[in-house]
Amino acid sequence: MRANRRIRVLGAILVAFALLAAACGDDDSGGDTTTTAAEGTTTTAANETTTTAEAMDGPTITVASFNFPESTILAEIYAQALENAGYPVEKKLNLGSRELIFPSLESGELDLLPEYLGSALGVGFGVDSDSDSDSVAAALADAFTAYDVTVLDYSPGEDKNVFVVTGDAAAANGLTKVSDLKGVDPVTLGGPPECEERDTCYLGLVDTYGITQLGFESLQEGAARIAALKSGEIDVALLFSTQPVIAVEGFVALEDDMGLIRAENIVPVIRNEVLAAYGDGVSDLLNAISAKITTEALIALNGFVEIDAEDPEDVATVWLQENGFLG
Repeated sequence: MRANRRIRVLGAILVAFALLAAACGDDDSGGDTTTTAAEGTTTTAANETTTTAEAMDGPTITVASFNFPESTILAEIYAQALENAGYPVEKKLNLGSRELIFPSLESGELDLLPEYLGSALGVGFGVDSDSDSDSVAAALADAFTAYDVTVLDYSPGEDKNVFVVTGDAAAANGLTKVSDLKGVDPVTLGGPPECEERDTCYLGLVDTYGITQLGFESLQEGAARIAALKSGEIDVALLFSTQPVIAVEGFVALEDDMGLIRAENIVPVIRNEVLAAYGDGVSDLLNAISAKITTEALIALNGFVEIDAEDPEDVATVWLQENGFLG
């Protein structure tokens, strides 16, 4: 059954990746604007069946996630690997936006968070960034110094925000890139509430691209945006570039031809207190995991949750097993 699942999703992965590579450039994928406030859930790690190392003495590592599936999957991947290596782990998932999570990270209530380079820097610290991953990572490391937090190695995979239209709309209006929207009037963008105030979202389309005829409809959940796009309620939807639904529904991810969207490689950020307590073991393990997280992997992981309706925890476990991090 799991093999059938992987065969079924693989086709969507390959089509989605080809589509996104053409629309967004090198390994595009997204991170910030769907992370808004929601009530979090807390789970204390206790998985004896996959723990192969003796439990270590030291502080519990509290792993957090934003409130969207990919973030939850990534948090599960890092948390389960740490637990399997013997580190005491607590999971606090689906917590909400950076505006809610960053104060808890700074205070020490949270220890480890899978982040997105450009969004962490831009939304979390209000610092402009660009598409160069190395420079964004260096700037983010400097910004997190005040939090007593270390930025570890970033992954080759990215998840960027993308502006998506239906295939029919793209064909009818000759839409291949974001700037083409200037020739369509009127245009309504659907996105989460915070999109309207962010220069990488609604404001960026108006100010950077000059799409002054743009309306906005607040739609928090990605599923609601997808439904609204299909029904014609909105003309453009903000989605994540690693969502398999883009290929499955025949949507077109418009090329960001003016470079509005930042570099968004996955990167774990962790409190220095944890690193000091456990030495290089934690950072070495997390960096090894990040090195395996490609854009293709992100599309696949999201597909197992969003298309096959599997549990993020189970999806993370299988990925770790397949990549040699769990026995």
